[in-house]
Amino acid sequence: MDFVKTRTPRPSLQRRAGTILTPLTNNADLQYLANITVGTPPQPFVVAIDTGSSDLWIPSVRSDICQIQDCSQTGAFNRASSSTFATRNEDFDITYGDDSEYVGILAQDTITVGDTTLEHAQFALIQQSANTPFAPRNSNGSTDGFTTNGVWGISFDISQSEAIQDDERPYTGILSLMKSEGFISRMAYSLWLNDPDAAQGSILFGGVDTDKFDPPLIGLPIVPLAPSTQASAMNVQFTSLILNAGGRTSVVQDNVVRSAILDSGTTATILPNDLATTFLRFVGAIKDPSVPQPIVACDLATTDATFEFQFGGSSGPRISVPVTDLIAPHIPGLQFRDGSDACLLGVLGAEIDFLLLGDTFLRSAYVVYDLESRQIAMAQARLNVSTSNVQEITGDSIPSVQTVVASLPMPQPTRTPSAILGPQRTGEGQPDPRFDGQLSENPGQASFSPGAQSTASPGASSAASRQNIPGFMPAYVVCGAVSLVSILLGGFFVMR
Repeated sequence: MDFVKTRTPRPSLQRRAGTILTPLTNNADLQYLANITVGTPPQPFVVAIDTGSSDLWIPSVRSDICQIQDCSQTGAFNRASSSTFATRNEDFDITYGDDSEYVGILAQDTITVGDTTLEHAQFALIQQSANTPFAPRNSNGSTDGFTTNGVWGISFDISQSEAIQDDERPYTGILSLMKSEGFISRMAYSLWLNDPDAAQGSILFGGVDTDKFDPPLIGLPIVPLAPSTQASAMNVQFTSLILNAGGRTSVVQDNVVRSAILDSGTTATILPNDLATTFLRFVGAIKDPSVPQPIVACDLATTDATFEFQFGGSSGPRISVPVTDLIAPHIPGLQFRDGSDACLLGVLGAEIDFLLLGDTFLRSAYVVYDLESRQIAMAQARLNVSTSNVQEITGDSIPSVQTVVASLPMPQPTRTPSAILGPQRTGEGQPDPRFDGQLSENPGQASFSPGAQSTASPGASSAASRQNIPGFMPAYVVCGAVSLVSILLGGFFVMR
């Protein structure tokens, strides 16, 4: 794995701020990974970019993670080999929305991102873990090619795990350090995940690349997630969802105001159950107890239908998401009873009041996160573009933004955060909801028929069991909900 060479930074008073471009590797549509180095001499790491959490952590060479998997490709930190390592003598414990937990210590060392070297950068060094997404599932310890990477959370510093749990003052996060050391002028970055079939996307710290989106770029206020009164998650206001299919336009949901969290650390798009029920009927999805996600006919991936997500009301940004981008590649052995192929859908339902918009949505959007002005700007992503036109973010506004819409009155939440992701986990909590699908006589040919009822009987869908599918695993990862749950609970973080 190639890593760019580091440079020795000039004194901060002489440094001219600019931008930092970091390529992101598409890891099987599950995560987007960045290359960094930690320590002196530098030790290379691959970390997942997560806009839904606020801590950077990497595994120790002695961690249980590296005892059950080969960390040679993703990195394992040897503190004894770094001359600049220092421990903060503080414990670290973080639990994500998928119930995975990582325990270790807080530390500081030299970290390099691209060609930018940050001294005295703070991070967590993980020693133990539990419920990791890619823990070995086979008797021989195989992970079927998937491994646990470190995570780089780039949300607000006030949402750091230790600040939430112990009500401690946040430490200086990596993004804050980039600004304080003069590498960028503003605590902001632009996320471009690119096409699902593309090998790479990018994250641009301190700037906007106008070649990567189709205007207009429209700004939205980052709003608090009720009942909190402080904006501490990447939360904007969703107002409508429209389906365009076969020359027809159908309203899935309109004239609503709901929170929507833009979370690159979550693979799928997770909707409130009422919206998910309607959404899944539109695409003819079926919920089968033998598989962890809704299933659809794989032929649906050949359609030119799109879902349009509207934010901030009629004047806000509208992002068009192709239906084909919401469907996972076919898993051999997953079929309907007539032998036609069934595919997993990257949209899930949960007992929540907000939308959790993960990578299946974010790939269609160019998103600028401005943590200082507490704004998010969005535009339709321009995919597979090789040119760049970078504008530095220097003032109080994001370059090329056409307008910034005002926040709208929010309804009071009716569901508790303890139910987050509950319906997706089998064997605990509430039972999986049943979604009525609409399939034609040949289940391999999907049809868009809003509101129609499925002919499949509840609990006996047309899908085959996963038991005979080698290497079957849930096709989603949820990292970013760590700060989300704590915010909903008013700053009290529930550890399991």
